[in-house]
Amino acid sequence: MATIKDIAKKAQVSPTTVSRVLSYDPTLSVNNETRKKVFAAAEALNYTKYQTKYQYRHNGEQLFVVMWCSAQQEINDVYYFSIRQGIESEAKREGYQVTTIYADESWEPLANGAGVIVVGSNQYSASQLSFLKKLDLPVVFADGDLLGQGFASVTIDTTDAVKHVLDHFAKHGQKEVGILAGDLADQYDKDNLIDFRFQDFKALMTQRGLYRSDHVFVGAFTPDSGYAAIKKAIDEGIKLPSALFVANDAMAIGAVKAFQEAGIRIPDQLSLISFNDTSVAQYAFPTLSTVSVNTNQLGQLAVKVITDLQENGQREPYKITLQTQLILRDSSIN
Repeated sequence: MATIKDIAKKAQVSPTTVSRVLSYDPTLSVNNETRKKVFAAAEALNYTKYQTKYQYRHNGEQLFVVMWCSAQQEINDVYYFSIRQGIESEAKREGYQVTTIYADESWEPLANGAGVIVVGSNQYSASQLSFLKKLDLPVVFADGDLLGQGFASVTIDTTDAVKHVLDHFAKHGQKEVGILAGDLADQYDKDNLIDFRFQDFKALMTQRGLYRSDHVFVGAFTPDSGYAAIKKAIDEGIKLPSALFVANDAMAIGAVKAFQEAGIRIPDQLSLISFNDTSVAQYAFPTLSTVSVNTNQLGQLAVKVITDLQENGQREPYKITLQTQLILRDSSIN
């Protein structure tokens, strides 16, 4: 694990700045470029073992990366930032020129590229998927399974991941498990969220006869929204579960803050496990138990699939599924 000083040296900022960026300190006044430098340094230092030799087989070819979110949202949830970092590092080794297109930017330039990597899955509309299908070039979804709709995909086994989380809680006698899921809509049905982690959670908890709607809390994938969702539940006097599964590390950091303000001790009174294992998880207090997704490798594999489709002339889509690993730290009883 890289230290705060290691990250500070690579990002060329102070250790204090690194610590406050990684903890999503709302009082810190730095611009997005500085935040990106810190997150990029942290991710790079944690994934150096996956680097490969430079190949430069596609010198100058244009590769587009489509993000479902804005540049600001990407910083609020480092998971997608890390995937993009993996894409860019592998694309550089292959010699691609990479252009990122964020939400609300035009997709018209995509037709002039050598390939398109789309980050995300259920955030895209039917009309956007139709546009991508009409492109006469390889399209790969990173972090989404759209094989059934005709797109090559690199995804993760979320069902197995959620099962491991619930099994861990059960092993320690924690059957009352809640979820802090994510949804970007202003209005939603909290029993039918599109968050794939929630869908697996609900299915598995229902199978065990343990699903409770009042233990479903919803944020918007950011630290502030995680804090607000849990603070609201505490203020309303909702009986909290003995364990909480959180859809991403960013919301988990906000949730922990709300619990700490209310005097709820983690993990003594409530165990918490989040999802993604981004760079912020191991620097939080307490450090976050979390499902580790090798986002760097996920991004790299998306580039390899694009290259495969290009070089071999293959147009039949296929899917790669990555395993996850449950990393146990201080936020859960282990």
